[in-house]
Amino acid sequence: MKINIGSENPVKINAVKNAFKKYFDKVEVKGIETKTDIRDQPLNLLEIIEGAKTRAKKNFSDCSYSVGIESGIMGFPSETGYMEITVAVIFDGQNFFFGTSPLFEYPQKAVRLLLQERHDVTTAFAELFGKEKDLGRKNGAVGELTKGKLNRTQFTELAVLMALTKIVSKEFFE
Repeated sequence: MKINIGSENPVKINAVKNAFKKYFDKVEVKGIETKTDIRDQPLNLLEIIEGAKTRAKKNFSDCSYSVGIESGIMGFPSETGYMEITVAVIFDGQNFFFGTSPLFEYPQKAVRLLLQERHDVTTAFAELFGKEKDLGRKNGAVGELTKGKLNRTQFTELAVLMALTKIVSKEFFE
């Protein structure tokens, strides 16, 4: 089974590969750098969904499925007012299948750096954690905030698994 994903980020590629291998024997995942019309840092759920759909749709070519993954923050009635979510969209050429990750709250300093100082997530969390700037290609903010108990690949894999439910359990959706 050939799967195209609208990103060359190894975290996202590995998350897709891990999720699909739970259900299918032969899985080949190809990462394709894909631009969308949404901002680099989506700031609401609709932008996140649109980004993931666009990435999936643009890359459906010579494959069984294409996948779009988009992470961003959305308003939430919490102390800081924002949570991160990852949306995975699987496209089969006709239908979209949606899944999300769990949510986690952003620290107040990260929210300030993102919204007031207009930093991107990578720069904001690099400053917050005093770490390298390629955190999004490694453990991610979720890896740092969970003290390594859940890394970004695992977090993203959950979103892909949720999108796969309608494919692997299609008999319940007819």
